[in-house]
Amino acid sequence: MYKIGYLGPKGTFAYDAAIAYTNGATCELIEFPEISELIYGVDSGKVDKALVPIENALEGTVNITADMLVHEVNVKISGEVVLPIRHYLLARPGIELKDVKMVISHPQALAQCRKYLYNNLKGVEQRPTTSTAAAAREVSASESHWAAIANKKTSEIYGLKILSEDIQDHLANSTRFVVMSKSGSEPTGYDKTSIAFTVENSPGSLLAALKLFADKNINLTKIESRPMKTLLGQYLFLVDFEGHERDALISEVLENLSNNSKFFVFLGSYPKHKDANGG
Repeated sequence: MYKIGYLGPKGTFAYDAAIAYTNGATCELIEFPEISELIYGVDSGKVDKALVPIENALEGTVNITADMLVHEVNVKISGEVVLPIRHYLLARPGIELKDVKMVISHPQALAQCRKYLYNNLKGVEQRPTTSTAAAAREVSASESHWAAIANKKTSEIYGLKILSEDIQDHLANSTRFVVMSKSGSEPTGYDKTSIAFTVENSPGSLLAALKLFADKNINLTKIESRPMKTLLGQYLFLVDFEGHERDALISEVLENLSNNSKFFVFLGSYPKHKDANGG
């Protein structure tokens, strides 16, 4: 049976992304305790595909995902799912907001709720966990006065009480999950491509690279610099743009950029996310 991995345990946003991606198809969902193990799971063939968080609207890139894609594994992005993210503060029944002595959650969730925590639980200890659902599970099993930041579904799964809802810093919060697999995706006519590259450390070198896209009227949807993990001050650029590697214009630009880059990695061409309105 087709195996799809996600960051567990059951009830994480990654689990929701996996459910949305499979859309009722017959497959086996397999949970992994950490993002690194999930990505290695695809690379080693333990699972056929995996849903991995790569970018959040509030906190930006999920660094471990981006860095492993570029430097550590031989996998491709073959799809994406964008989920709206609503965070809830959860505790065991009987515990009120004033009783909370520690808040636990995934580091991204803690960061996405920074304002709420400052205004309502200032001075209360915070501790990171491997996922939001892992935090909810831990709070449920503990006798301590702890609270977890997680989604609403985990309150039902782990028997927790909702202390506060929609505690993310902005209501328009969302996370982009990429589908990782060993093979790429066929063109659909509604695609996106992701790459990483470095250029010479000289005036105009990045401008020349980006001009390749501008000259062909190719729309960039993301550009971000990341440490190259070699020497301090050396950076690579992560770029997303519209189109598929098999499109004639895209193929030409990728070849020119690869030939003129010090370092180049093709991360994948894949269908863009479509929301409920088809956009």
